Amino acid sequence: MLMNNTGKIRRVVCILFLSLTILFAAKPDLNTMDANALYELGLSDEAVDAILDYRLYHGGFENIYELSTLEGVSHEEFVLLKKQVAVFPILLTAEEQRFEDNYYQLERMTFSEGSSEGLVEEWIRLLSSPENVNRMDYFDFMNLPGVSPVDAVAVEKFIASDQSITSARDLRSIEGLSYYGYSNIGDYVRFTDDEDKGWHGYYNATVKNSQQNIVPDEDAESLQMFQSRTTPLDIYHKLLINKGNSWSGGLSYNRPLGQGDEYYQLGSLGRIPRVKAFLSYEPVPNGEFHVNKLIAGNYVAAFGQGVIMESVDYFTPRKSGYGWRKRLYGISGDVSKNTYVPLRGLTGEFQWNSLYFTPFVSFESRDAVLNADESFSMLIRMEPRYEYGLNGQLSEPLTRTVDELIYGSNLRWRVNTSTHVGMTAYESLYDREKDFQIQSVVAPENMGYYLNHMGNSADTEIASIYENSGESGLWGKAKSYRRVLGGDFSTVYKNLVLQGEIGILDHDGAVFDLKDDPMAWVVNMYWQFDNFNILLLYRDYDLAYDNPYQRSFSNYQRYKSTIFEDVFYLKDPSLGFLYTGASQPQAERGFYYNLRYQFHRQFVTTVEHDIWTRVADQSKYNRLVFNLEYRPVFNYRFRLRQKWQSRGGQNIFAPTGYESTETRLEGVMRMSRYNELRLLLATGYTAFNPRPRLTANTAGGTSMVGNAGSPSKAIAAQVTHNFNDRFKVMGQMMIYEGFIWNFEDTDFRVFNADSEAFHGWIAFFSRLSPNLSARFKYSFDRHGTMGNYVGGIVPTGSGDYEITDITARETYNDFRIQLDYRF
Repeated sequence: MLMNNTGKIRRVVCILFLSLTILFAAKPDLNTMDANALYELGLSDEAVDAILDYRLYHGGFENIYELSTLEGVSHEEFVLLKKQVAVFPILLTAEEQRFEDNYYQLERMTFSEGSSEGLVEEWIRLLSSPENVNRMDYFDFMNLPGVSPVDAVAVEKFIASDQSITSARDLRSIEGLSYYGYSNIGDYVRFTDDEDKGWHGYYNATVKNSQQNIVPDEDAESLQMFQSRTTPLDIYHKLLINKGNSWSGGLSYNRPLGQGDEYYQLGSLGRIPRVKAFLSYEPVPNGEFHVNKLIAGNYVAAFGQGVIMESVDYFTPRKSGYGWRKRLYGISGDVSKNTYVPLRGLTGEFQWNSLYFTPFVSFESRDAVLNADESFSMLIRMEPRYEYGLNGQLSEPLTRTVDELIYGSNLRWRVNTSTHVGMTAYESLYDREKDFQIQSVVAPENMGYYLNHMGNSADTEIASIYENSGESGLWGKAKSYRRVLGGDFSTVYKNLVLQGEIGILDHDGAVFDLKDDPMAWVVNMYWQFDNFNILLLYRDYDLAYDNPYQRSFSNYQRYKSTIFEDVFYLKDPSLGFLYTGASQPQAERGFYYNLRYQFHRQFVTTVEHDIWTRVADQSKYNRLVFNLEYRPVFNYRFRLRQKWQSRGGQNIFAPTGYESTETRLEGVMRMSRYNELRLLLATGYTAFNPRPRLTANTAGGTSMVGNAGSPSKAIAAQVTHNFNDRFKVMGQMMIYEGFIWNFEDTDFRVFNADSEAFHGWIAFFSRLSPNLSARFKYSFDRHGTMGNYVGGIVPTGSGDYEITDITARETYNDFRIQLDYRF
């Protein structure tokens, strides 16, 4: 009897459902009706406009009662619509649904700048047009965020065993693939052979009045001059287009803040703006020998651990190649802001069974410091780029002064799915002799400080700059060259990874005589478990290994603690970019480890420890960072970050030694609708070694004059409020003093205030339509009043003396506007 009743109930439910479906099917769908159909119902102009606007800016109606909230729709019209129309669920295609599911990731990616910009462009391409996971190889997986070599090998081994991955469930069940790797791969792949033949792309436009990099603030006058150059505004346009998985292209235009436009001169035809552009083709592999990729135009090349070749501008500290400190392996089109060493020419990747061959050639003009004898001292990365320096008084120009023809290749052999070895070599030819002359950088009256001042203890790094004079049969204009070659390897055994690379700079022209050539090498080991992983790394870079394309692991960039860091010694403040704009690692020798351990469901800890020696002056460094995250419930998190860092700890009499501590406590409360509240409390202190000639007090005891210290502190609150799925507001208020770093919206910023200061920012994000979004951010920084005896003592008319300009108050503000359109 019970079974019969159950069957009857099911039949009744099905009949009711079908009846309701037929009833509503007779009504038109409000989310798909056009303007003419709405007018036919007898609606007013105001009501039609209100409905269309709502659909455009909110993505459609979820229920009929949302009509009653619209201004322009009267009560009578609402009653009419309730009877005449229906609201059906918004059904998206698989591609549209993927776009919606990953919109938060896309939002953050499209606002990123710097060293990860090339990676982001590749991730956006895959989110819009994913590849079949069964046709991807190790290097494809390694270019995805958060994917380790262990994860990449695990997936490739599964595919190589003649098994297909047909669903996310199959992907998750692969032995050896971590959950973190699975979650990162799943967003960027598809599981079928259905090739996407449609057009996809995005356009990005940014206008702002702030710079990402600027000269050191030791020279307050030049810093203020840079900050005062607020026109013309910083403008960046970027367009990326993909047709399926085979064709892609890009175009970008960048003009940094305070810099004039650049043009290509087309003879009598006029001129056009100087842009970056590329066209890439990736055919479907077929046969033992096939072409994986061809690129014409601007591109990025990166191989191994970045010791020999990685053609990106920006320096990233501790760039290990794991986690989020990854590099885009291989070749890819480039429309980023890179201006220092962008490659422009032809490149391709060819494969014959397990052998990969990637040749590349590029011809581009570089910014460089010229000498009076028409040779050049060194390349320079500036932002903004002033032709004759900030003050316009340099006798030799800085921008596009040296032409470089570079050619090289990477040869890689996949021994098996777990192991590969490679060789990389390149030669750069320059149309000027490479002859470093310190007098081209340092002002004549300050020449005595070079190599002779304790504050510039790393000047030997400058003295080791590469020099060369020579010709080439490949290019008649060549007057000097630079040759770098080496090899790398990577192997995975179960959940253990071993990697390494060595690079050699040919100093004497004898390519096969390497005993006297400077070298740089790095090796690392990574051990991965479900709740624990550890990275061990050792690097050793010779002082004379001067390779402008090196981007391997280091804590500091080249020329730190040299005379280049002190702008007031230089001939022009723009030459300070020789240090602040440097992308090369500093010559370091040391050991680094990083471990992550989730020892309890509610606790995750990470430890990052680096012990190294700066080769230039044998200074000993020690940096230890401890992080602990406590999550009592999912929506609440507390994070503690403690850092200890020191230099010259073994010698308390070293005048340049210091000890630094930093503590940051952060609370995060995640609320409904992705709203969020963050509270931050930070404190730090840096103490420099006492100077004996100053610490002895003639009256007895210890004088504090020679015991310099630098405290820092900050308290901040940050709020994110989503008004709906299309509009949100973010903001933060922070009171700070001393040296503080901070993440705000999509920016990473560093502050330094000698007095108590107040910093705030507010950002508005609106998804104007399903494909168009806008972001506006305004930030300001107000420093408190402090004593500042600028004018000194001056006589007055009555014979008395007075002190002028005894106080100073600084206020800074900037804005950023960005539009983003995807299709």
